[in-house]
Amino acid sequence: MSESTTFDYVIVGGGLSGCALASRLRSSKPDSSILVVEAGPDPAPEHDVVTPLGGFALQGSALDWQFPTAATPSTAGRTHTLTAGKTLGGGSMLNYGGWSRGDPEDYDTWARRLGGDDRWSYAGLLPYFKRSERFFDANADKEGHGFEGPLKVTPVSASHGARKYPLRNPIEQGWKELGVEKNPDPFVGGLAGLSEYYESWVDGKRRPAQLAYPLGGVTVKTSCPALQILFEKGGALPRATGVKLANGETITAKKEIVLSAGSLQTPRLLLRSGVGDPSTLSTHGVPLVQPLPGVGQQYFDHFALFQWFKLKDPSRGLAVGHPNLSDPAFVAGMPADWNNNEGPPRHVLEKALDEDGVTGAEREALLQPGRVFVEILVVYHPLAPAFPLDGSIVCTSTMLTLPSSRGRVSLAQDVDSATPLIEPNYFTTALDRVCLIHGVRRVLKLMLGTEAMKGYVESEAVFPGLTALTPESSDSEIEDRIRAVGVAHFHAAGSCPMGTVVDGDLKVKGVQGLRICDASIFPAPVGGHPMASLYGVAEQAADIIAADA
Repeated sequence: MSESTTFDYVIVGGGLSGCALASRLRSSKPDSSILVVEAGPDPAPEHDVVTPLGGFALQGSALDWQFPTAATPSTAGRTHTLTAGKTLGGGSMLNYGGWSRGDPEDYDTWARRLGGDDRWSYAGLLPYFKRSERFFDANADKEGHGFEGPLKVTPVSASHGARKYPLRNPIEQGWKELGVEKNPDPFVGGLAGLSEYYESWVDGKRRPAQLAYPLGGVTVKTSCPALQILFEKGGALPRATGVKLANGETITAKKEIVLSAGSLQTPRLLLRSGVGDPSTLSTHGVPLVQPLPGVGQQYFDHFALFQWFKLKDPSRGLAVGHPNLSDPAFVAGMPADWNNNEGPPRHVLEKALDEDGVTGAEREALLQPGRVFVEILVVYHPLAPAFPLDGSIVCTSTMLTLPSSRGRVSLAQDVDSATPLIEPNYFTTALDRVCLIHGVRRVLKLMLGTEAMKGYVESEAVFPGLTALTPESSDSEIEDRIRAVGVAHFHAAGSCPMGTVVDGDLKVKGVQGLRICDASIFPAPVGGHPMASLYGVAEQAADIIAADA
């Protein structure tokens, strides 16, 4: 081949983390050769990825892995389909652009899991969060925000055009009736309360990772799935030296390989390469390179219940689809105004933690006042083809932000298949049950049980075979609904966590020359949409790698 097959750094996965890492690493080490290998195609120019709702339409397309899970007993035996970006830019091409960091305690839990490595505490990560952020308000808290980063962060009320939704004030008043306090800045001090929905759209256009973090000077290979990591033995520890691609080509790394393939592909690649639980590798006939039983064992996701509500008088123009909301500004981002972040009362949490056997520092952290366990969002759009886009339906999302259920990612029967075996194990702990039931009940009270909303919402709209829920529905009825139709929010994480599979430098334990930089390294959930967290992780990872050269 005329082009080089040897690089200083090889990054496997050109998604959000891989693009940000490559861009920053190139800036700090301009004399190094860097390759990004991405399984999916470059989306430009044939795919609509930046215009309003364009990325949403790509879910389920050729740019989406659409990973099927195994049948899941805890969700009525259903098989789930998990969206994951199969394209340069990865999930940043397909997601809704929501921007939240979670609570400081979420990251302080990371530091504790690493024996007190404060680089991964909230204080340690804050400079990197700020580095990625260009906050819309130059007068905002300087300690908590960045103003020169590549991702513009804007609340809906200050975003593109005349984006003023008719239900903004009634929903705000409804939450006030239910005792929810306003949180003017959810990035400073904590998430709890009612805050505006923040997003990373710019002038009605999406900002995917490869555009936010330019890849000039970085070699990018798209449509090149990686088959396995190659190791050399002979030293004290096996050393990762190259990547074998599915087309048979071998790429050599002179310094390091970084896995940024995502929480569902990174553990699969490790296992296929002989790093993981010995019994699993033996079962699949994969030669053992290094025993590392934790690979793929702590996967989690933000499990959620979506609901739909029928408006009493659609002719009033309250939701997208009505001619009154035909201005493109109304879909120049997520058609929503507010996030409510909260959790059940302390005595409910204590009982659930007792049932789950959670003790010690982890228990105390979860019981801290103000910890957030669910996020509730009302969207003025059905977001589902089963319901008409005529202004008659709004959608709600009730999302577990600190799920305690853990699943597993492993090899499929065909070890060379790009589709891993995913056993998600959603909604299996008492903590998850009480938190999500609490959140759904709060939605029902907001939409159907407040004075502020009684003139707007008629009832829950349900799929055939389901019975509409009301504020009087029992916990068991709500739980049955969650098991019947609850889904992941496509925020897969935790399958190769820090402290178990990688150390605080993101180096894979027991081998040399191999790191991980993606959401698989999260040792515990982050109570928000993970995009802001991932950019912060990639920013710090670039500094760690550059300093270690």
